[in-house]
Amino acid sequence: MRPNFFFAGLLAASVSAAAFAQSAVLHDGRVVTMVQPQELFSVEGPAWNVDVANRVVVCNGVRVTIPATVNGERVTIGGSQIVDGNDQVLDAITVETFDRLLDVNAATRDRVFDTSGACGTIRLGPARSTFCTSEARSEPVGDLERDPLVQRQIEDNYFFLGRNAFAQYEPGVLPASFLGMIGIRDEFGGYPTSPTQLPPRRFWRYPTMSSATFVAAGSVYQDEQGNRFNVPDTIIKGAYATLIHAENILIGNVKAKAIGNFQTPDSFVIGDTLILMNQDPRMAMDITGLGGAPVTREHFMFALEAGMAVGVEGHMLGDHILQAEVIDAPLFDPIHGAWVSVIDRTWGYRNNRLSFRGETIPASTTMLSVIYGNNDVFPGPEIVIENNVIVDPLTDVGRFDVRDLVGANPATARQIKFIIRDLNKGAVIREFVFNWADILGL
Repeated sequence: MRPNFFFAGLLAASVSAAAFAQSAVLHDGRVVTMVQPQELFSVEGPAWNVDVANRVVVCNGVRVTIPATVNGERVTIGGSQIVDGNDQVLDAITVETFDRLLDVNAATRDRVFDTSGACGTIRLGPARSTFCTSEARSEPVGDLERDPLVQRQIEDNYFFLGRNAFAQYEPGVLPASFLGMIGIRDEFGGYPTSPTQLPPRRFWRYPTMSSATFVAAGSVYQDEQGNRFNVPDTIIKGAYATLIHAENILIGNVKAKAIGNFQTPDSFVIGDTLILMNQDPRMAMDITGLGGAPVTREHFMFALEAGMAVGVEGHMLGDHILQAEVIDAPLFDPIHGAWVSVIDRTWGYRNNRLSFRGETIPASTTMLSVIYGNNDVFPGPEIVIENNVIVDPLTDVGRFDVRDLVGANPATARQIKFIIRDLNKGAVIREFVFNWADILGL
């Protein structure tokens, strides 16, 4: 049923767009206007190609033209960042910097070799292609923006990052077979236990992974000559168009950390997963602390301690390396060391009922409830969902699966607040607000 919810949300949002999104300006200054009667499109899937000259992303067979503005509002690519040598965010990717989406530029020109304070490198380059692995490895066809040589460089970077970070940890922090897990093997499938004694590169196996995911919804526009363009005019996932490598989530307690250097990113370990600070110059890298306040990477790495509960969202490289794009950490105040994550693609809506899945930590000492609201006002009532939480006693992570929760209304209750209370005292430890209607495009 989930795909039906998503499609219905995009359709409803795109229909409503006709009331406000009547014109757009393309990268070359051309003004385009919405075709009447309105013609809709929506896509969410692999990025097949990036046409820099025309500011186009091809997804699911649809050519989506990214404009400079929609009804006067500047358009940025959601999920993207441009940073300087001090790890400061300069901007998101726009039509002016559209070529930063390409693998070849992310792997060469746009890398940032500086370190952040006394910490590791800022952006050593991507370890995952914009295009699905099979396509990125293929020989170029026509004007497709893919290059098997660049893909080889991306794959080499993956092994380089993983091997260097693994070498920083004491034996036992990560499994002895870790290098084999990430694909560094010999001709017989065996693996080294030391990063200094590696088999020949030709036997290593880069994990099979999908491409970046492109998300957009909008309408057909045309210029004065009658040329037609699919222009995103509906905000989905917080932007008119979004390009994301993944939305993988990991919550748990840190086993160990390692501050990087000029050839190694900062990293830490949760379970058997190595978490690297995102090294792709196209993607976000944000850290938040108590109350959602931004935290510098240098501050985070020096404050991080074994046992601290951390939530991470980013893109997986195989099964055992996660490039962190968003880190949520309580840092100094253990009383406020609580975290809730809702898995993005699990949101569902039908007949004023909301469905969602996610995780909370710690689970054994807290109680979870939600409350609907609008414009950051939450009149109630508070709904306890503690009965939906299943606790893992080893990790103290609680997983919840809520179906058809009454009270959702895109007109009057577009937000939902998660409230974490101390199980014994009932005091509020932490709160998280999700704009569920915006996420679904309603």
